[in-house]
Amino acid sequence: MELPVKELLFGVSRPQQWWDEHPEQEKIFKDIKESIKNNGMKKPLEVTVDKNRGYVVEVGNQRLRALQELGITTAPCLIIKYI
Repeated sequence: MELPVKELLFGVSRPQQWWDEHPEQEKIFKDIKESIKNNGMKKPLEVTVDKNRGYVVEVGNQRLRALQELGITTAPCLIIKYI
């Protein structure tokens, strides 16, 4: 199913300090972003539907960040759980 990117919440929130301390992860993120830009999303985000919070990305937080930065408005998602 396709969901609006603006309705998706990060399941894991990493402050900029975490990225600064893990430069290898920033390289991985840049590769993910470039792949999405050139080839689109190959794998859906895995999402939990939380009755209080909404759609929470459990698997694919870096892909969600890439979608946001690229200005892509919808994302393929797989609902894995309802809570």
